[in-house]
Amino acid sequence: MNNKKLEKFYNAVYVKGEKKHYSRYNIGASIEFEEVIKAIPWKGKSVLDVGCGTGLFDYLISKRGAKVLAIDYSKKAIEIAKETHHAPNLKFEEGSAMTFKGTYDVIVSLGTLEHMDNPFEILKRFKKHLKPNGHIIITTPNWTNPRGFTLMALKHLFDAPITLADLHYFTPVDFEKWAKKNNMGFLWKTFDRSWAHGPIMIDDLKRRLPNVFRDAKMKVSDKQISNLLTWLKEKVIPMDHAAPQSGAMALYVFKAKK
Repeated sequence: MNNKKLEKFYNAVYVKGEKKHYSRYNIGASIEFEEVIKAIPWKGKSVLDVGCGTGLFDYLISKRGAKVLAIDYSKKAIEIAKETHHAPNLKFEEGSAMTFKGTYDVIVSLGTLEHMDNPFEILKRFKKHLKPNGHIIITTPNWTNPRGFTLMALKHLFDAPITLADLHYFTPVDFEKWAKKNNMGFLWKTFDRSWAHGPIMIDDLKRRLPNVFRDAKMKVSDKQISNLLTWLKEKVIPMDHAAPQSGAMALYVFKAKK
């Protein structure tokens, strides 16, 4: 899926409504925003959010004293953001990762790089638009966990369409490499462990797997799916999953060197 198709996809999502489209949207967004907000102090920072969606995160950091320009190339998302969130230090505009201008203390892009045709080129462009000692903050799905291993096996062995819009399936290995190539300081963590190896994972796979097998034209019965989910629930979930890479979502913080 290229960016033009992605624009059409997300416009349809926002017309339909995020909460209707994303079954775990409320829980997932809340956890994600909390983790990003904890990453750095926001007061007094000039912030660009690339791919802002309907703008809740931007409103939250504006209330913490950030001056925020939030952009998205979905016209519908920007319309909803402008209607919903208001603050004197918050501005929403249509725009993309390749069209914005200016320099910023912080550039944020949450859940977007996995949809970009050339993610490392986007990170390089972000760095060029940072002020000295500025930060780039990225979130993206992480696949080094039981949920990820299950779905990656289907993707790589059977070319099964495991997600609707992702072009890339990242792990911390990718971002560590990019931080080194970009000559930037780097910290990372993962979170949202229930989605990775807990009850939310079971619910997600129960909903997702029938669609995956249908779209891949694979004959897999409901009983076979149920047997897999039972095995994951009984044999995998009880294990210790405290490893730093085991969460379903990852937070990456890059810092420009002096």
